[in-house]
Amino acid sequence: MKVLKINPQVYDDIKGIRQYIGGDDPVKAADVENEILDDIDKLSEFPEMGAKLSNRVTQKTRYRYILTYSYATLYYVEKDAVIVSTVIHLSKDLNALKLDK
Repeated sequence: MKVLKINPQVYDDIKGIRQYIGGDDPVKAADVENEILDDIDKLSEFPEMGAKLSNRVTQKTRYRYILTYSYATLYYVEKDAVIVSTVIHLSKDLNALKLDK
């Protein structure tokens, strides 16, 4: 089992998602938020469960992603940890992200 390290930006991303969806459906917003957080939790036990982001973007990167509804949670695996960086809607241009290699 790896240590899960979550960038504070992730919580801001999830808060924004909840606010956006919550304007139309507060119950659905809470469901989406909880499912994203549950999926993130699974990464400590199953760090390789996500797809390689390099297969989806034009740049080579160590990042992987998991999908929850129409949101991608981006993360990478280090020796003893999983580092979760951001949560982004799939309508955004993933190639425009500034990711370290």
